[in-house]
Amino acid sequence: MKRLHDLKTATPHLLVVMAVLLAPAIAAAQATAYPRTTPQPALHAADPLAQVPATAYQSTLNGLAQGVESQSADWRRANDEVGQFKRGHIDLLKLENGSAAQPDSLPAPPRSRP
Repeated sequence: MKRLHDLKTATPHLLVVMAVLLAPAIAAAQATAYPRTTPQPALHAADPLAQVPATAYQSTLNGLAQGVESQSADWRRANDEVGQFKRGHIDLLKLENGSAAQPDSLPAPPRSRP
């Protein structure tokens, strides 16, 4: 119990001693000079009539493979064919597995284009 009391009374004194010892280091850290810059570049950049160097356009798609798709499909028809499966993927799985579902409850499978 006495140690706890000693720690409680010593803590404020310890904090004061630490603050006094750290004060010169904190002051030195704040006193470091930042490099001084001239305001001329910033003023020049703010001028709407300032000359700007031309940039060369280069596509980010350069160098990628082209012609990956051998055919193009009508996206609207493909969307309508997939939209026939009202319950989503489960309807397609039942259709592919030949499940004992009623034929009129499942739409015909989508046809691929030749």
